[in-house]
Amino acid sequence: MAENQDFHNKSGMYLFLGSMVFVTVFFIYMVTLNKGVDLGEKIEIPASADAPVYNLSAEKEPWVSSPDIVKAGAKLYKQNCATCHGEKGDLVGGVPTARNFVEGKWTQGDGIVNHFKVLQNGIKDAKGNQTAMVSFSAQLKPYERWAILNFIETLTNNKSKDKPEDIAKFAQTAP
Repeated sequence: MAENQDFHNKSGMYLFLGSMVFVTVFFIYMVTLNKGVDLGEKIEIPASADAPVYNLSAEKEPWVSSPDIVKAGAKLYKQNCATCHGEKGDLVGGVPTARNFVEGKWTQGDGIVNHFKVLQNGIKDAKGNQTAMVSFSAQLKPYERWAILNFIETLTNNKSKDKPEDIAKFAQTAP
């Protein structure tokens, strides 16, 4: 029986040494000689990455809606308004006591002019105390506020009934 045990031990040792040689050779091959697998994947930079960046501040009439202004307004809305009003203005993920832009009545008056005034001044209670809606006059420039309002106008079911000439007249005098 002692001979059988020696035979099995020698076979195990040979198998172990052989596997170590194989692993070492395979490791050297993978690290030095193999270039990897080409899956044919190509990384392409989207064409829009080369496009000029839209400059909202250069807009002469930011109160007049355009696709670029609405897109800039969407970005500003996401940064400044979505936390309270929800990503889509419907309060989903927002603060339940905030204004639902999609439906419901405007509390401070209809129209984009009144909405601009809310962004400018915030909303105060009867005693003159600031409520949950704060003024964004320090955080947002007027053209940014117009862009946000143009974006909100795309969300709401209660569209502004202000005439374009009235909006332009107000915008010329708005701070």
